[in-house]
Amino acid sequence: MKNIRKFKYLIVILIVVSGSLSAFSNTIDPFGTFDNTALVRSDGTGLIKLAPIVDVEFAQNFLILDNLNALLNEEEITINATTMENAIRNGMHLSMPIEIGAYGNLNLFGFNVVPYLIADGKLSVNLPKTFSEILFSDTKLEDTIEGSVTDFVRSNIKMNLGIGLVYNNFFIDTNFFVPVVYSVQDKMYAHTSYTSSSSPTNVNVEFDSRIILVGNTNFGDIGEKLSDPIAISNETLDAILQGIAGFKISLGYGNDNWGLAVNDITIKSAQAKYGMEVSANGSVNYSAENTVITTDATYTLSEPEFYQLLEPLQINTPIKLTGYYKSDDFFMWGLAGMYSFDGDWATDAYVGINLQMFKMYYMMEFAPNVYANTLGFGFNFGLINSELQLTMTSDSFSPLGSSTPGFGVHLKVGAGF
Repeated sequence: MKNIRKFKYLIVILIVVSGSLSAFSNTIDPFGTFDNTALVRSDGTGLIKLAPIVDVEFAQNFLILDNLNALLNEEEITINATTMENAIRNGMHLSMPIEIGAYGNLNLFGFNVVPYLIADGKLSVNLPKTFSEILFSDTKLEDTIEGSVTDFVRSNIKMNLGIGLVYNNFFIDTNFFVPVVYSVQDKMYAHTSYTSSSSPTNVNVEFDSRIILVGNTNFGDIGEKLSDPIAISNETLDAILQGIAGFKISLGYGNDNWGLAVNDITIKSAQAKYGMEVSANGSVNYSAENTVITTDATYTLSEPEFYQLLEPLQINTPIKLTGYYKSDDFFMWGLAGMYSFDGDWATDAYVGINLQMFKMYYMMEFAPNVYANTLGFGFNFGLINSELQLTMTSDSFSPLGSSTPGFGVHLKVGAGF
């Protein structure tokens, strides 16, 4: 009788482990750039799973590899028309997308319940090439260059508390969202100008800018709260209970090979209560008359001003369309795409080898002004599986040589059965 009982236990364990090995953690993240909640059905969950996620990236196009190494080693960097060639040609761009949080997956006989708490969004800076030409190119006397921009800083970082329901490859996702760091496009500006003359020799460069950010958290202590997951989670819950959180839904279809989704349909706007303002300005003047050369430079960066808004600012999320096509056989490959109604977009392709317990792949992603080359690894040990992606970003297909590299890391660990 004891041997029969042990045999039954062994059969149960083998079913759980083999069921876990029959699927893998997702190469395409269900909550990332290419959102599709139906993808959780391929994360290896037999009954229940909890999966923390960390995904951060830094991309830029104005520091070449040598200058980036010098900056990290606190050495002198070289700034001239050669090292800043890409910024002069295409403008200056910086992008920092993030996704940090966790989701659960409860599989009830093919009906999946997926609760999650995730902070996501992107902070980006984009200055047109007029600015780079003035600051770094070999301008000539008698030249006059001037440029202005209002939406040079964009941020849409928010907290999301939601639940997804998946059945028969269809899903609907309901989500409360709270703005953490959002930019106010129509109240920001950056202006620069270059004027010169040859007789007498005179060159004048000026720069002036203002940045305004809003959110539901007092910016005076936002750094402390962002480093404390419990504090920021409590603020999210408070915003929901106070009725100032936004509400949005996503819906779509996804199976083992392809999927389509319409994400972030705002039903109720969120409210931002706090603001922060920073301004900077500077000028450089060079003049020469006979043998007398005069140079004068000034620069001012204001202390951040924190305040509570007199009237809350309404925050909406732009609708985002996503799609994928993939194969998870021994030779694995996939394609994915995203288009947001605010003009943001991304495409993704990967190829690799899938050995069930281990997989390795190369991924190429292209987004505005950014190429991302990624080497990915997946590990599946039955009750625990994980996905690790190491990314090098650049302004060209190859991140080596004279390109301007950045970096990124994606890590997800799932535990359950």
